[in-house]
Amino acid sequence: MAEKKFAGIKGPVTSPEVNADYQAARTFDKVKVGKLGVYYRDGFKIRFMDYSLLERVFIRIQEVNGRMCCGNTIFAYYRLVFVYEGREIGDAISENEQAMDEALALIKELAPASVAIGVADKAEVRA
Repeated sequence: MAEKKFAGIKGPVTSPEVNADYQAARTFDKVKVGKLGVYYRDGFKIRFMDYSLLERVFIRIQEVNGRMCCGNTIFAYYRLVFVYEGREIGDAISENEQAMDEALALIKELAPASVAIGVADKAEVRA
């Protein structure tokens, strides 16, 4: 089988280790969490978010007000956001809150301690 080509943070990634990690990664809705990083589909590409390059990973909740024929309703989307060099470089979207929470918990378990998980403290923002 041919090796997959992943869209990494710093460019294309083709590696047998990353390919094996992708195959063995646990799936949470549209996100796969492996030992080396997080994988998700972005258009025709498979994005690879390498733990060694990430600064922060958190969930952003996006609410959308939907107008229906009989009234209004609110739809919630959950985005798993990845931060590198102080910028948000990617996000994986899902309607499944539990899947995103479980994915973030596994990322916290597998990622190095240098990767901040969740929202920033007020002290961090001021610094």
